[in-house]
Amino acid sequence: MSMLLKYQEQFTRLNRWYERFKVINDGKIHDEPSDFYQDNVYAFFMNCYHLKDWIKNDPSVASVVDNIEAYINNNPALSLCADICNGLKHLRLDSARSGESPKFGPRLYKVELGTKPTTITIKYTINTSSGPIDAFELATKCMKAWKNFIVSIT
Repeated sequence: MSMLLKYQEQFTRLNRWYERFKVINDGKIHDEPSDFYQDNVYAFFMNCYHLKDWIKNDPSVASVVDNIEAYINNNPALSLCADICNGLKHLRLDSARSGESPKFGPRLYKVELGTKPTTITIKYTINTSSGPIDAFELATKCMKAWKNFIVSIT
């Protein structure tokens, strides 16, 4: 059995947050208050951005530390993620990487009451200065960007 590098622990955790978000986006049994679903979505973006800190602090990949900030700044999805995370962490965003001023916008709820058990699907929108974007589509782009980065350093 191979041991995970330290940053890979966070990447594996991020994958779990992504799967939780996917279930909310695709539809799930409605068994929690809506705030719990929002918490999972917020946690995805926070854990997604903080993967960079795990990479920066993992001595096994010290050679890439100087490249990671540039990678995030040059990747539209990850720079939006950084701004979303920092906005959530500090209540407001003081300095932006993306230049898009992202903020969570309206949510579209679909509740199926006729099914047993009741199911819910929630689509989250992120408003940006360029227009609204689907939060799960952004999450998927972030996951792809991190996978590409990890492949490039292994």
